[in-house]
Amino acid sequence: MEPAEKRRHARIQTKNLFTQESMDEQGHCLSQGICKALDVSQSGLKLESPHPIEGYLVCLMTVDLDDQIIEIIGEPLYCHQVEKGKYHCGIQFIGSEDEIREFAVKLVKLHHHRKHSTFVQVAA
Repeated sequence: MEPAEKRRHARIQTKNLFTQESMDEQGHCLSQGICKALDVSQSGLKLESPHPIEGYLVCLMTVDLDDQIIEIIGEPLYCHQVEKGKYHCGIQFIGSEDEIREFAVKLVKLHHHRKHSTFVQVAA
């Protein structure tokens, strides 16, 4: 039997790449790296990372459709190893509802744009 769904918001599947920096309570960097968002909602996202994402806060950064850096701060809620060198980490966004909504909308638009773009390789 499947456990009852506890999420407040629907999840949208993505494959957005991020840089992440996790920090302790004093703002000191604990780790940095590249990760991939597996899904996003209005309250957070699930990341896939080659290393655990731990700490008090995590700063996530990516580039939107206008080539502008977008970032958001979140709180790591969990991080589980799913196989060697692969972790799934849940991040809850921190910020105003408007900031969070704008960030989530940009991620979804970016994912759909990349998903539906056609890349043509031209022979040299």
